[in-house]
Amino acid sequence: MPRHTAGSLIVAGSALSWGVIGVIVRKLPMPALTIVGFRVLLSAVSVAIILVALRRWDLLRPPPWPVFALGGLLAVHWGLYFAAIKQTSVASAVLITYAGPIVIPMLAPLLIGERVPLVSIAALAVSAAGIALISLSGGSGAAAVRPAGVVLAVGAAISMAVLVVLLKRFSAQVDPMRVVVYLDGTATALLWPALVFPDYRLSGASVVYLALLGVVLTGLTGILYVLALRWVPATTVGVLSYLEPVSAAVLAALLLGQRLTAAVLAGGAAIVAAGVAVVLAAPEPITGSVEEPVPGGEPLRANARA
Repeated sequence: MPRHTAGSLIVAGSALSWGVIGVIVRKLPMPALTIVGFRVLLSAVSVAIILVALRRWDLLRPPPWPVFALGGLLAVHWGLYFAAIKQTSVASAVLITYAGPIVIPMLAPLLIGERVPLVSIAALAVSAAGIALISLSGGSGAAAVRPAGVVLAVGAAISMAVLVVLLKRFSAQVDPMRVVVYLDGTATALLWPALVFPDYRLSGASVVYLALLGVVLTGLTGILYVLALRWVPATTVGVLSYLEPVSAAVLAALLLGQRLTAAVLAGGAAIVAAGVAVVLAAPEPITGSVEEPVPGGEPLRANARA
């Protein structure tokens, strides 16, 4: 099988698998920050173990100090994202957060001196209309779209955009796996109170969900995703990554009974269409999956999420 085909399948499979994250977050009976704490802890440990097994001691050396600072921003982003999933429907939380890649070109001139393409301005307007549609969609029960969740999701989108742009600026020459270990490790150090103080119980099901979230969907899948970035054009990666919100919406409907309203479908379609337009128009796209920003070397110039 050609590497391009294999890489495309890995990216598509990763994006589809990340769609189950919203279901896991809803199933776990614990605060959002506690779930984030377990996720980054298990991810950092699993990736570090793999590097030790491969005897890649060089990748365990501390990275430049901005990576540690960005670990805090990663904790903020995932905290907002998981809190949004807890507060509103999974589909609305994921779709609104996926406006983040559209915000990136708007922040790039301020943070790294890149110009704003006209298509990005138009895409931002379309995605804003999509967010407004979702916000006004209402609904009832677990599928209800709630204002608090919408605000949290918008915060997750903005924080993700800032994170990706700053990672591009400060970590372009750092190996992605080294960045993953220290981003997640720093986030773990900051979130330890969320692991220790809240009142929650770790049942057998919770342990399985957390292992799936931290080890498989963050650590192992992230490694495969970073590998695939070396084989697949950035535009292909950006477009395929939009399978994640589609997967999340479908799985939430099937597994959680969160039926999609016409407004959520229309608003989500506007956000996805605007995001794909930005990816296709950018000469060097820097967007990809929402779930795990991973920069470094050649993949970063093409993509900054895994």
